[in-house]
Amino acid sequence: MKQNYLVLFLLIPLQVFAQKTNNNYECIYEYTVKTANAETETYTAILQFDAIHAKFVDYAAFQLDSLMQTGQATEEQVKKAEERMVKTAYYFDQTTFVNVADKSISVYSVIPPSLYFYQEGMNGISWQLTEEIDTICGYLCNKAVGEYGGRTWNAWFSSEIPSQFGPWKFGGLPGLIMYACDTEKIHCFKAITFRQGTTPITAPKISNSITTSREKFIKAKNHFEENPIANIPTESITDMRVEKGDGGSNSIFINGVQVRLRTNGYVPLEIK
Repeated sequence: MKQNYLVLFLLIPLQVFAQKTNNNYECIYEYTVKTANAETETYTAILQFDAIHAKFVDYAAFQLDSLMQTGQATEEQVKKAEERMVKTAYYFDQTTFVNVADKSISVYSVIPPSLYFYQEGMNGISWQLTEEIDTICGYLCNKAVGEYGGRTWNAWFSSEIPSQFGPWKFGGLPGLIMYACDTEKIHCFKAITFRQGTTPITAPKISNSITTSREKFIKAKNHFEENPIANIPTESITDMRVEKGDGGSNSIFINGVQVRLRTNGYVPLEIK
């Protein structure tokens, strides 16, 4: 008989797992979006986690941050990493940081020309476990179903990796979430590499950000992305520059914040 359980973002003890290695871990995800014009965009992001923290960020941003943490990077190396981040065709523009001690998820994102910050609790998803199993990235996984952001999500987690975390804001299952996809298969996060941590986990350091609420941010973000250039208030522009790239592609910055134009349109990750 199929058994269903409700799991409210469980705080699973990871002390044993942590003591075995005394280390943090990293899982690289391929994030795909099926756009309104039937194109598929592919992003690469990374989850860093230990027993009580998790950070999810675009892989290009992670590479730059890792380089800076060494304290030995040359100006040329830093410049190349910054250029790589700017020129990344599909850049995941949300950084999430989970702190189990505070039971919070901190979210850093952008609506040009400003940077934004908001927090939400860790109990945002009620999962229903199923008996379905699959193998993802070489790990045996179980399936759970939950609702978040106006979408229903199928999540596959592996008890072989006893972590309560997952990509983006997903978590609260008895194992690392290796795959999460909404039921319409528009937004999908799939693990492609799992490894021991290569750099320490650090909280994001984003200066001059505007503190807001999740509800206000999502409403403003989804409206802005309908027509980015038109939706930037002209009175807010103090500086604008265009950097020419290879192949005729240009990068636009307003007040130092990059405006990433979505040639395939925008499909909101969160509807509400």
